[in-house]
Amino acid sequence: MNLIELGLTEREMDTLMATKKIYSQGWPARVATLSRELNVRPPTVEEYINSLISKGYLEKNAGIVRLTPLGDGIVRRIERNHRIIETFLYRMGMDVNEACENATKMQYYSTEDFINYLCNLLGHPHQCPHGKEIPQEESCCKKPQTMEIVLKR
Repeated sequence: MNLIELGLTEREMDTLMATKKIYSQGWPARVATLSRELNVRPPTVEEYINSLISKGYLEKNAGIVRLTPLGDGIVRRIERNHRIIETFLYRMGMDVNEACENATKMQYYSTEDFINYLCNLLGHPHQCPHGKEIPQEESCCKKPQTMEIVLKR
């Protein structure tokens, strides 16, 4: 199942990712900061936040938005999807920026099984071409590599 099939829209997932990004930069995530990060008006961000709260992915207290454990799990899966796809495309010979752009287009629509197959094919990489950690999935990464293909990089 891909992330869209979980009932999340692309913009909702973008909101989850923006929330994580803002926190990783040391700032609290508020409507105003999310609005700037997502380049949408504050009332639109409020809609995304309220929808994500109702689905259990975010919580809001005193104007500060936080990921719930469920939301954090979705962000982790998006990061894994993106970084595995990006690594695959880069190793196929694609420029790192082009690989990143294409991974961004595919990250929400790729199934967990597809990502696990790619991960296995790549030998369970630990970092993407940008040097960012690839979240490891125990059901995939604890298994030995069973597939191999010769890639450019």
